[in-house]
Amino acid sequence: MTDEEVLNVALEMGKIFNDGDEEVARRLVSEDFVDYEAPEGSPVGAEAYIRTAHWMRSVWENARWEVVDAFAKGDKALIRLVFSGRQVAEFMGVPATGKEVRVQHLHVYRVADGKVVQHWAVRDDLELFRQLGAWDKPLTGAPKPAPAA
Repeated sequence: MTDEEVLNVALEMGKIFNDGDEEVARRLVSEDFVDYEAPEGSPVGAEAYIRTAHWMRSVWENARWEVVDAFAKGDKALIRLVFSGRQVAEFMGVPATGKEVRVQHLHVYRVADGKVVQHWAVRDDLELFRQLGAWDKPLTGAPKPAPAA
């Protein structure tokens, strides 16, 4: 596959979360797909990915994954995006707050034979918890702005 084809497959994955499009998952997610962000021992494959998308959409009303930047090289695509939504159910121990959030994510997808076979992500969960009001401690050791000259 070309870099452009790999990137297009990875970008289609957003439709699963943005639109709840299960057919995209069934068409593009390999049956042996592994999501390295899922808890250890989680099921694999398209149906597991669909369950994750349904769960996220049940927690986050109006959930959106807005692509900011994306590229592919070889069999991997990297997508930088902004996740937004309103929390309407418990998330990682935080009861529903009704608050809107906007946080950055990086997602890496490995594509083989036109299907996504692996996924990794880096999310700014600290900022997410701050926006939900679940983290109110100041960051210690954070760099301070340089004094004015």
